[in-house]
Amino acid sequence: MNLKFLGGAREVGRSGVLLDTGTEKILMDYGIKIVSQAEGPLQEPKIPLKVNLNLDGLLLSHAHLDHSGFVPNLYHRGYRGPTYSTATTFDLSRILLKDSIKLANLRNQEKHFFSKDLKIMEENEYRVTYGQYFYIGRVGIGVYDAGHIPGSVTFHLDTGKKTIVYSGDIKLKDTELLKGLEPIRERTDVLMMESTYGEREHPDREKQERELVGDIKATLENNGVALLPSFAVGRAQEILLILEKFGLINKYPVYLDGMSIDATKVILRYPELIRNPQALEKIFKTITKVHNNRQRDKIINEPSIVVTTSGMLNGGPIVHYLEKLYQNEKCSLILTGFQVPGSAGRTLLDTGKYITETDNFKVKCKIRFIDLSAHAGRNELFKYVRMIDPEKILVMHGDECEKFAGELREMGYDAYAPSIGEVVEI
Repeated sequence: MNLKFLGGAREVGRSGVLLDTGTEKILMDYGIKIVSQAEGPLQEPKIPLKVNLNLDGLLLSHAHLDHSGFVPNLYHRGYRGPTYSTATTFDLSRILLKDSIKLANLRNQEKHFFSKDLKIMEENEYRVTYGQYFYIGRVGIGVYDAGHIPGSVTFHLDTGKKTIVYSGDIKLKDTELLKGLEPIRERTDVLMMESTYGEREHPDREKQERELVGDIKATLENNGVALLPSFAVGRAQEILLILEKFGLINKYPVYLDGMSIDATKVILRYPELIRNPQALEKIFKTITKVHNNRQRDKIINEPSIVVTTSGMLNGGPIVHYLEKLYQNEKCSLILTGFQVPGSAGRTLLDTGKYITETDNFKVKCKIRFIDLSAHAGRNELFKYVRMIDPEKILVMHGDECEKFAGELREMGYDAYAPSIGEVVEI
C-alpha cells in the first residue's frame, strides 16, 4: 500500500495524492498551481507521475482551484469514474472552472479541458455531506467539516489495514462565516496534513476585523472609495458579514461585484453549512450587485465600499476599478488574502506598482493588507496534530514542509515531508 504525491508536496498548490491499496486506486484532489499572474490560473500542473485513469474514485476536498482546478482534465483524458464531494463544493467549483476556461480563451492560452468535460464531470458527481460514511471498493470513507470554506471536507479513509486522514485545507477557529473544523475521533495511522501557515501565526482575528473596519471608515470619511478585492468563494461572504457586524451595511453604500455574486448564491443554497445564513441572506438582499462597467463608473463617484474579484488582482472587475482610481489618494485598496509570489497583488504590496501584461502604474491609493486567512495558523496546526495523534504524519501544502516536519519530529512524532513524484509506502 502506498501514497504517490502528484503535487502539493513541498509547495503550495496543485494538490494531488494517489492512494494505491493494491486493489483500490483513490485520488485525493487534483489541482493547479498559480505561478505568476502572466501565466494565469490555468497553468498545467507539472506532475511527473501519470495518473492511471483506471481510478476507482476521486475525493475532492474543496472548490479552490489549487485542489479542484485540474479535475476536468481527467475526464478530458477519458476518466469516467466518480468524484466525491459536497454539493456546495461541486457548485462552487463549477463557477471557478468555467471561469478558468473563459480566462484561457481571453488570454489565448492552451486549454486543458473544455465545457464538455465539465459536463462529463457533472454527470459523475457523487454528492456526500458531513457525517456521511461511504465506500470505494473496500475502503470506508468518513466525511468531516474542514472549516476552511463552505463545503470543504477532511476525509478519513479506512483501508482495513491502515487508517488515513487527508486534511485538505483546514481552519480550527470559528469565523463570521463558518464554524471551525469538526474533530476526527477515529484512530488515525497516517495523517496527510496541510502546512500553509506552518511558519507563522495569524494575528488576532478580532483586531484584524477592527483594523479593516477602521480603514474603511477612514476612507469613506475622506470621501474615497474602499476597494476590497476578495476571493469569490468564502472571503467575499466573510467580509460582508464583518461589515454587517460593525454596522456598515446600512450606513454606507455597499456593492458586490464579479464572481462573488454567483458564489454567494451557491453558498446560500446550502444554509446548513454556514453559521448565520439568515444574516448573509439579508445582507445579500440589501446590498447592490454590480454587473457592468457602466455601473462601475457610476458607483465610484461617491464614497462607497466595493467588494469585488479577483483577490490577487490578476483579473476581474478590480482591474477596471484600479484603472479608474489608482491616482486618487482618497481611495484605499485593502487586500485580505494570501498573495501568491508573482501575482499582481503580491507585486503591488512589494513595489506599490500595479503591473500586468496591459498595465504598469504606481498606485497612489492607500494600500493595506489585513489577514483574514481561512487556513489554520501555526499554533492551530500543532493543536490539530495533537487532536488527531497519528502514528505517522506526511506534511504537505506548504512552503516550509521539511522544516515543519522537523519540528513535529522534535515533538516526538514520526513526521516526513514527501517531494513531488515520491512514493511513500504505508
